[in-house]
Amino acid sequence: MTAPAPDPGAGATRTRLLDAAWEITCEAGWSAVTMGKLGQRAGVSRQTVYNEVGSKPALGQALVLREEQRFLAVVAAELDGHDDVVEAIRSAAEKLLVMASTNPLLHAVLSSAHGTHNDLLPLLTTRAEPVIEAATAVIADRLHGRFDLGLEGRQTEVALDTIVRLVLSHIMQPGATPAETAADIAWIAARVLGRPA
Repeated sequence: MTAPAPDPGAGATRTRLLDAAWEITCEAGWSAVTMGKLGQRAGVSRQTVYNEVGSKPALGQALVLREEQRFLAVVAAELDGHDDVVEAIRSAAEKLLVMASTNPLLHAVLSSAHGTHNDLLPLLTTRAEPVIEAATAVIADRLHGRFDLGLEGRQTEVALDTIVRLVLSHIMQPGATPAETAADIAWIAARVLGRPA
């Protein structure tokens, strides 16, 4: 198991710390991450850890948002690769759901959620606004100008926000297979957009 590819915009020390936090969380859960352990794994002092990432909650936020960027790269590629907006949404949803089912960090967050203190889980549930806003912005940016959605400004915002929340809900609590869930999400999107399902 290896950490995600480094973010070229992040500093080398910060990247090492996020990689170390990713590894520790995947191995033993978020509760096992301490600033001392993180510094030791990344080869820096504890003070450097605080200087680079701040508090543990700030570290958690950075870790979740970095992981989200990997997911959003998939969304962007799928939305760019289809000429039909409903098919683009279906394909992006399916790829995300497949990716989520094998994502070590997401698995560690969800499996450690029962019976232990887990500060990462709320970043995907009750305090997920930054995740939702980032995902909605990427989708809006990709769809803008390429597709005529047939919706007014506020309607577009509501539709995209709802689709993002629906996909996130299925990532957190899968029901059917990724293909079946993606088809259901595409059907809902088609109805909202007034397109053939």
